[in-house]
Amino acid sequence: MADISTKTLSLDEIRNLAKTVLVSAGMDGAGSDILADLVMQSERDGPRSHGLAMLPRYVQSFQSGYANGAAKPKIERLAAGVLRGDGDNGFFQIASELARPQLIEMARNAGIAGFTCANTHHLAALRFETEALAREGLIAICVVNSLALIVPHGGKTPVFGTNPMSFACPREGAEPIVWDQASSVVALMDIKLAAAEGHDLPYPGGLDRAGNVTTDASEINETLSLLPFAEHKGTGIALMVEILAAALAGGCLSVETEEKQAFGALNIKPGVTLIAIDPAKWGSPSFLAQVSQIVGQIDAEPGARVPGDGRLKMRAKAQSEGVAVNLALLEELERSD
Repeated sequence: MADISTKTLSLDEIRNLAKTVLVSAGMDGAGSDILADLVMQSERDGPRSHGLAMLPRYVQSFQSGYANGAAKPKIERLAAGVLRGDGDNGFFQIASELARPQLIEMARNAGIAGFTCANTHHLAALRFETEALAREGLIAICVVNSLALIVPHGGKTPVFGTNPMSFACPREGAEPIVWDQASSVVALMDIKLAAAEGHDLPYPGGLDRAGNVTTDASEINETLSLLPFAEHKGTGIALMVEILAAALAGGCLSVETEEKQAFGALNIKPGVTLIAIDPAKWGSPSFLAQVSQIVGQIDAEPGARVPGDGRLKMRAKAQSEGVAVNLALLEELERSD
């Protein structure tokens, strides 16, 4: 692996850099605050592939005119437990922040509520959407589809995006359980980082130019043909996300790339669905105690950990020590601000 030169930045420095780059690319103050926070949180908690390394994609989307840097989303209540958003061609997180108070109120009143959003963009990790709801005592599930990159098990042509999903759950006396994962074996940005750093993946993650399964990150970065996790099982999950996100929200399907190509963009305009559940309304007085019991059983296993808890160690380390940023990336970002 090639040696990588780095510079350590504090979390405030990371956020300020992200804010400066986003505003220089044409994003307004309110929206850039939201995305800059997401970039900082990704560098803090992981996946860092969704942090500063994602900023060039944001920049391209605004400078090309593909995304609206001054988006004013509209939120409409369609039913007792259903909110629908129009993102005004901006990033989903802006619409989500606007909808969140109403979604929380609806979930607490009815026990469950959902928010779908179309005419929007999404490049960040989903965990921050679900974690915000779990901090309010709610269970949360979020799904989004994305640019077609995953070949269905046994196939050769991408049909689904990496189609991530996230789950979060409150825990008594501790940080919420929060995990997110792609439907692919490896997230695209992790492949790009491995290719840039000159090393292979630890396991096969996609197809090479001959259509064979490979660990070569550079080859996969060229073919953009990723494998679903767990073969046919991952294909099933990617299909479910495609339906719950694109079809239910009315966003673009993963294969619908015409507008993306016209702008030279790096993402489609997907659909996003966010579901909030209030466990207090579901009649189980032992809910939090049983969650604690489940977590305790995992923690009691040597070498095991609760999915998503690795982020808590990363968070503590980043808060105390800062984050080592690839110097070449840093220089690229500083040139673009």
